[in-house]
Amino acid sequence: MSLLDQFEVQFNELSDAALLDGDLSELQPVEIAGILNQELNRIQMELSPSEKVEKIQISLSDHDYKRLLRFETLLVDGLENFLKKNSELKRIDAVSDTKIEILKDSTLEGGVAKSIPVVSSEIEEIIEIHEHIITRLFVLEINGLKRDLAPGTYYLGRGTDVDIQINDSGISRKHLAIHVDEIVKINDLNSTNGTFLGSERVMEILVEESVSFRAGVTEIKIARETR
Repeated sequence: MSLLDQFEVQFNELSDAALLDGDLSELQPVEIAGILNQELNRIQMELSPSEKVEKIQISLSDHDYKRLLRFETLLVDGLENFLKKNSELKRIDAVSDTKIEILKDSTLEGGVAKSIPVVSSEIEEIIEIHEHIITRLFVLEINGLKRDLAPGTYYLGRGTDVDIQINDSGISRKHLAIHVDEIVKINDLNSTNGTFLGSERVMEILVEESVSFRAGVTEIKIARETR
């Protein structure tokens, strides 16, 4: 039996199966565990060895938050236990003591949840004499996680055949392309719900220094950093 199956069985037993008769469009606890599992896979790929996830915030719609509120303690305990077992299985030390926080987000539709990891860095200070070489590079930031962008093309979307996967139902499977060179060019790939710069839907964004834009309910930032 998988960890997700174990979570579902245990939650149903402890809650006396109180949520089994809910509407099919309503978010189930095991679906939240599934989102957490996807977040763990993303953390495993993108987190550096010096970073640690202090907590993961799970945002729910008004309806789902109200519906699950009476099971909050049971849900949080179950998700933290699921996360601990999963991290041990995958040997991801960065989430060994991670806490779960359930939040309400009025911008989300029913049946949709969003996870945001809160990351801290534990970099040891090393003092040495060396020639300091200054480099400037573009950095992508999504939900608190950063990723350096080497020159090239990256595809972003909800599907499995992209370079940057985001668990957001408002994002198409292949939503946009990010072309990195001296500047960054972002092209919307005729996505269903669009890419927005502020309140304006756009098909192309050119980035020389920094920009923040939105795809689905996810805020995305690309900025040039000096190191």
